[in-house]
Amino acid sequence: MLFSIIIPAFNAERYLHDSLKSIRMQTFTDYETIIVDDGSTDKTGEIADSFAGETSRTHVIHQENEGLLLARRTGLQAASGKYVVFLDADDSLRSTALQDIADAIHKYNVDIVSFRYSRQDNFLTSDSPSPLPVGIYNGERFEEAKLHLCKGRFNEMWGKAIRLSCFDCTADYSNYAGLMHGEDLLQLLPVFDSAHSLYSSDKVLYFYRPNDSASTARYKSSQLSDIRKVNARLLSFSMKWGKACYKTACSGEVMQYINLLKIAVSCLSYSSFGDVFRSMHKAMDDEGCLARAQNCQLRIDNSVVVFCLMHNFCYLSFLVLKAINSIKR
Repeated sequence: MLFSIIIPAFNAERYLHDSLKSIRMQTFTDYETIIVDDGSTDKTGEIADSFAGETSRTHVIHQENEGLLLARRTGLQAASGKYVVFLDADDSLRSTALQDIADAIHKYNVDIVSFRYSRQDNFLTSDSPSPLPVGIYNGERFEEAKLHLCKGRFNEMWGKAIRLSCFDCTADYSNYAGLMHGEDLLQLLPVFDSAHSLYSSDKVLYFYRPNDSASTARYKSSQLSDIRKVNARLLSFSMKWGKACYKTACSGEVMQYINLLKIAVSCLSYSSFGDVFRSMHKAMDDEGCLARAQNCQLRIDNSVVVFCLMHNFCYLSFLVLKAINSIKR
């Protein structure tokens, strides 16, 4: 079997039908579907069981709620396909997605196939920010793919088909239980450590549904502790990959914090933002991130935010980030 499609699902009854329909519509048929019902309290489990009853090679795993990261780990441990494709329960695959990925695998024999995504369900436009240029990355050139990951621009698990043997399926992730912010990057780091080749496609194969209830839509205090754990793992792996990757990861580390500040400024009052700013300053200082940030090459607006963090200029940071958000709109 070539593919295992893993769908972690928690209270996903609203869109799960659409997600599963996109699997049923696939023009390529050598796959299995693994749905992990992560302790849902709505009709998610019923919908999954009904789909399994109507469709062959579908497995449903019902478990207590453990969060997205461990739900995906459960799916990985049950997978039997040579490659894994992740599909979030509110998203969809293009009908030709598996066929297009299979064609790339057969042509290039790579460990990873990456592809583009759209926020429109017609798949006509790509919304993938800073995608890796089209082409094959193997041998020494695979470092370019690692560099892209270290930048934090390549960390969607659902935007890739990955050889199952590249995952650390037997590793214990229980220490990361409940981690939501950055969990994709956390799991992709050992994948890129094991892999040796990647093909980057410009085909739009995935529909990403904008979701106001997503874990990154609003600021939560747990996001800061999540980022600290993910960044520690990022720096550890990047050190193994060489100076260029480590230097890039230091910039990626800084951007993780800045992006979290951007989330905070979009939904919090100034007084509440000030609490986040001070907590972030302390976390970055404790981790040595502020010291490393002085040697990072960042865009001018991000450099200003780092300057504010270094010198505790909370109000200036608030104004700069508000202006950035206004320009983006």
